[in-house]
Amino acid sequence: MEKRAVIRYQSDISICCSFLNSTERCQPVEGKIKNFCATGLCAELRSNFKTGTVLVVRTTGASGSNSGEDGIRTLTLAEVKWSKPMSTEGMVNYATGLKYLML
Repeated sequence: MEKRAVIRYQSDISICCSFLNSTERCQPVEGKIKNFCATGLCAELRSNFKTGTVLVVRTTGASGSNSGEDGIRTLTLAEVKWSKPMSTEGMVNYATGLKYLML
């Protein structure tokens, strides 16, 4: 039984994530949004991020027709809440939970 307070919408939108602050020049990390809601999203990323890391998340693909009631955020700040390895087509990616930060 689903215990979430808000509805999640399935997705397959391409994204690019980068650190909000970094002392080094870091390459952005590509991935895909797997589902999202008004408070956050779950993404499949090519790198692991520590819990608490703040990322700039930008969509790089079309959102399509399934953008949910609140719509998908095309540019946002989000905090990593969890990350765990997963195998996708022989490659190791990371399922990552991100919570939107309000400014």
